[in-house]
Parts: sequence; C-alpha cells; structure tokens
Amino acid sequence: MTIRTALSWMSEWRPHVLVGLVIGVSFAANVLARDSQSPAAQELAIVGARMYPSPDAAPVEDSVVVIEDGRIVRVGTRSNTPVSPGVHLIDARGAVLTAGFWNNHIHLMTPDQLDAATGKAEKLQASLEAMLTRWGFTTVFDIASSTDNALALRRRINSGEIAGPTILTVGDPFFPKDGTPIYVREFFAAHGWPSDEVATPEEAAARAAHQLDRGTDGVKLFAGAIVGGKAGVLPMRLDIAKALVAEAHRRGKPAFAHPSNLAGLNVAIESGVDVLAHTTAMDGGGVPGGWSKELISRLRKHNMALIPTMSLFEVEAHRTGESPDDLAQAIAMITTEVKNYAAAGGQILFGTDVGYTDAFDTTEEYRLMSAALDWRKILDSLTTAPAARFGFATRKGAIAKGMDADLVLLNADPAQDPTAFARVRDTIRGGRVIWGRDLN
Repeated sequence: MTIRTALSWMSEWRPHVLVGLVIGVSFAANVLARDSQSPAAQELAIVGARMYPSPDAAPVEDSVVVIEDGRIVRVGTRSNTPVSPGVHLIDARGAVLTAGFWNNHIHLMTPDQLDAATGKAEKLQASLEAMLTRWGFTTVFDIASSTDNALALRRRINSGEIAGPTILTVGDPFFPKDGTPIYVREFFAAHGWPSDEVATPEEAAARAAHQLDRGTDGVKLFAGAIVGGKAGVLPMRLDIAKALVAEAHRRGKPAFAHPSNLAGLNVAIESGVDVLAHTTAMDGGGVPGGWSKELISRLRKHNMALIPTMSLFEVEAHRTGESPDDLAQAIAMITTEVKNYAAAGGQILFGTDVGYTDAFDTTEEYRLMSAALDWRKILDSLTTAPAARFGFATRKGAIAKGMDADLVLLNADPAQDPTAFARVRDTIRGGRVIWGRDLN
C-alpha cells in the first residue's frame, strides 16, 4: 500500500476566502456575539517580550501590551506605554509574543471529547489542553464531527466552565450517496452515529440548513469520498455539492471540501467551495510533480484557501509501514503544491487534522511547512489569514489596540527557527491565560 492509498483510505477519520465581505462579516458577527457570553477577564499587562504585531510588521523590542475586559487597550514599548498600578503583570522578558493561533482543521472526536454534554469538565479540559491550547491555539475550526457534541462542548467553554479555545464547527459532514468513507464505517457503527450520506440536492440543502440554523459555522463536503474497491474514490454529484455550498453561503458561512484527487478538486472548484481541507497527494491533481499551473489558476480564480496538513502524510506512512522512498515522494509533491500555490497568491491556512490523528505536537508540521513557506507566511497562516478568511480581521489575527486579547507567548523566536511556533509558554484567550507557565 502506498502513502497515497493509505492516506486516501484513512485521511479524515479513525475508527476507535474570504467567502466574500458580506459572508465573512456576517459569520464573524454571529460568532463574536455568541462568544460574548464568556466571563470578563482581569486587567493584564504583558511586559518585555519581543513582539510580532502581525506577520508583515517589524518586531517591537521590550514591548508592552495592556489588556482590559478581554481587549487590547494599549500597545507599545516599555518607554512609551504606561501600565496602571495594580494591573496583573506577566514578565515576558526573553519570550516572543504573537497573536493567538488558529488551527483550521481539527476534529472534536477523541475518546475524551465524545461525551461533551455530560462529561466531567476536568477531563474535557485536559483533552483540549493536550490537543489544542498547549500548542497556542486560541481559535479552532472543527471540520467534521458530531453536531450535537461540538455544540455542547462549545457551550461549556463559552459559559466559563471549561477553559478552551473559541470553537467554530461544521458539525456533521456530508458524504455522497453510497459514499461513506471506508475508514469511518466502523467508527459510525461503534458510536451509533447516523448516516451522513445525502442522495439529492434537496436532502443535502435541508440537512445543511438544519445544522446551520442550530449554530454550526459552515459545511464540509466530501467532494471525493474514499470508498475502496473498484470505485476507489467516489466524487460527489455536482448538483448536490452546489446545493450545500449555496446553503452555507446563503447564511454567510464557508464551505470546506475534502478533495482526495483531481475529480474531487473539480467538484470543489465548480461548486464554489471556499477552503480545501488537504492537498491531493493521491495523484497530484493529475500532474506527477504536483498541481499544474492551469489548475492553480483555476483555484486562484475561485479564491480558494488551502490547508496543507503536511504532517498527516508522515503519520499515515508510519502507521502503515510505508517505505521511506514513497513517503519522500509524497512529501516532495505536497511541498511543491503548497509552495507553488502560495507563490501564486493562494491563501494558506494552518491545520493539522488532530482529532483524527493523535500527533498533537505541532513541531513537525512547522518543519515541513518551512520547506515551502518562510516563517512570516507560516505566522500568516496561523493568524491574519484565517482571521481575514472567516471575517474576523477587525478583532483577531494581530496585536493592536481594540483587538481581542488572543495571544501566544513563545519560548523561542520563529524568525530563527520556524519550529519555535511549537514552543509555547502561554496561551491567552480574551485576556485570560488558559494554558501555560503564567496560569493563575
């Protein structure tokens, strides 16, 4: 079994854009209103860090960031930024400060997360820490799990009962008729989950509307579903894909696609999908060396974002005993796809597929991404790019007065080594340290 086959059979589950200004603003406004239920944070000042306010800004040495009620109220250097007496201080000398990270491809489906409505808060929080907040993620996009479970977990975080990231979710995904992926069937049966297949545009639109009306934040369609056997990859009917995307866009929300191969990419493009959940290591989009210029041009014309999930390919290769040569070939292909797409102006969003994998440590993802992107582009994929894509640019993704106080303190400088993005000292959401050395 090659890495392409292994990834295809197991690449989304495990058995145990800007979408447009109106879309982005509407989506973000709904989420921000929802998250306003969280308790107010204390006044806080982070002092002495080397600060990167945004990916394209010069560093600020000996910086000061002052936070009140979960928002940034002053930013500058120690010499020109006053801190009021009595404000809680974090001495960040020797650390690096950035905006909070986004992980745009996760699954809330680890064993400890499957009983979010009634499970013990301590257990759920420990799971979120191990998978997400430990690695600097203040906002995450769950792009396929259980709608009920994801919404329940989000409610408990927003109430303040559990310390965790802002959760966006698509809830249940959409599979083609007879296209439940071969690698998820056992999982669905074991947990009593209903079928996520849709057979007609009307059925697809109705379920999408129901999930979105309940509070999900987008849709996820399997443009190419891995079913095995002679069929291999079953593409979703284009009329069904268009119905799903239209229903999401009608509510100002994004559509994600799992493409698998060139046929799946074509469905994603022609239906108007906003975000590709993976590259296509199966066949490189029909070109041995990766995506062709013509294909990249089509993706760019539709303003698609790409989530590389590069370390996923290594995880699957090691799990299945893939040969080093096949793994190297697959990594070279996806590296070329990511590099060429970014060079053409394509938007890259950070994501790791955790929840499907248990490779929570982000170090390897940063190492692989650094072969295709420089450290500033990686920071962009973690901060400003997803904030812009999903309509949060006025509140998240950078360090500036008036922005949400979603921040990450690092123990090393990613300008010297991109894997430093994984060396997190503190994760701060809304002015509260939710994981790290300065937790109190």
